[in-house]
Parts: sequence; C-alpha cells; structure tokens
Amino acid sequence: MALPLKQIGTFLPSEISFLAENTSVSIVPRQALDVLELIGLNLPAMRPMRRVEVPLWVAIILKKQSRCNIIAPTWLSEDSLKAAYEAEASNMTRFSNKLPWEWIEVGELVLTSAPDDLACPPHIIRNLLRDIREIRQAKVRAGLKSLDPTYMQIDNVGAMELNEIRQFVTMTMNELRVLQNGRAEEEAEEEVEQYPGEDSDLEDTLETTEYSIPRDSSNFDDSLRSRSRSAAPLGERRPTSRAPAYEDDEGDEEEDLEMDESYLHTVKDNSSGQR
Repeated sequence: MALPLKQIGTFLPSEISFLAENTSVSIVPRQALDVLELIGLNLPAMRPMRRVEVPLWVAIILKKQSRCNIIAPTWLSEDSLKAAYEAEASNMTRFSNKLPWEWIEVGELVLTSAPDDLACPPHIIRNLLRDIREIRQAKVRAGLKSLDPTYMQIDNVGAMELNEIRQFVTMTMNELRVLQNGRAEEEAEEEVEQYPGEDSDLEDTLETTEYSIPRDSSNFDDSLRSRSRSAAPLGERRPTSRAPAYEDDEGDEEEDLEMDESYLHTVKDNSSGQR
C-alpha cells in the first residue's frame, strides 16, 4: 500500500494502539470457558472468580460480552499516577521510569472499555494521564532544541511519544549532518588555501631548484663555449709552451753570428802564418 509522504517512516496512532492490544492484563471471568487454541497463542481455561492473564484484546472482547471484569494494572491507579507525575515534575531533563512502554495506549483502552472496573473515578485517572503527557511533551520539545547530528538519547519514552517525534527527529538529524559535512569541507578547503601541505612545498622547491634558469643566459652560453674550446680531447698531447719572441733578441743573434765569423777568419789567418 502506498502511504503519504508524512506517514513514511512512522505509524498511525490507531496502528500503535492496535499493537498495544497484545499487552497482557489480568481478568476475572464470570463464566467458565474451555481452552481455546488460536493461531498465535492458546487461551487458558477460565473459571469464574479466578484470575487469569490474557491479551488485552481478548479482555476487551469478553468485557463487551459481559463475561469478565478487567483488573486495571497497578500503575493505572491514582496513587501510582500521582507519584509518576511528581517524579516527572521534579526532574525536567529526564523521563521517569514509573510508566510502561505503552502507557498511553493501554490507559486509553482501559478507560474506554472498562471505566467501571477502575478503583477510582475515571475522570481522575484521565486527568492525571493528561497532566503526565503534557509535562513529558514539554521535555521532548526542550530536548529537540539541542539535537545533535550524530547522537540522541531519550530514555523511558513511550511508544506513542516516540512515534510522534520519529519522523521530525530523523529528518532534522539528516539535515544537520548534511550541514555539518558541508561546513567541514569548506573549512578543509580554507585550511589548504591558507596553509598548504609540506609535500606541496617540497615539490615547489625541487621544481624551482632543478629547472631554474640564470638571469643572463647569453653570458652563461659564452662561458660554456669558451670552456669547451679550451678543453683538449682525451689522448691528444698539448703543445709545449714557448717563450715569446722579442725584436731585441733577434738583433743580438745577428751580432753573435758576425762575431763568430770574425773569430773564424782570425783563427784561419793565424794558422796559415805558422805554416
């Protein structure tokens, strides 16, 4: 069955009340009944004026047929409800544990089906239940103001109370979670922009040092060419260095040659005279 959008993820009050009819209650039969075998359970044999526990829906059927009297639960008495109200009023941050899981539904069913079986007038019980419900609703509204996107703890809340806030709480927590994730992503991006990581700094440093180009590239190329020209190939002997030649040295050499020639002529003349 297709449900409206507002009913997806939650139950109707009538459905919650229907589920609460499986709660066990005590009855006092007015006539004898044999054991009755049903699909989900077996009803015990009933004898007049002997207590027996049956599901609430069986008790309501027998009550309508005037075959039993329903014994109200102990918490549905005037004294118990007053104590529960005082416990709720004394602590506005926590819920009292003096009430059962399905206290709203069971109380309403008993008040509607067997008001004459209560120990006190029905209007007193009804007023106490209404007061307790109002003060617990005020606690729920106060707790919704401090919703957390990841965690929420509500102890001792009834089935009907939880069903009333289920859809609102889940949708609100989902929206808060989306906002929180978006805010975290924005903060991470801002942090990266303001304070880049160490890896990026190291990469930038390596890039600038490894691929840096000198400012005057022409001088750098000229120096490389001069070094390559001056370098001799491997295995080739370099020429020996010679002293520079001067003009004065050339003149001195000619004079020395003339002196040698004159000395030779003198030697020859002497030798010929001796002969």
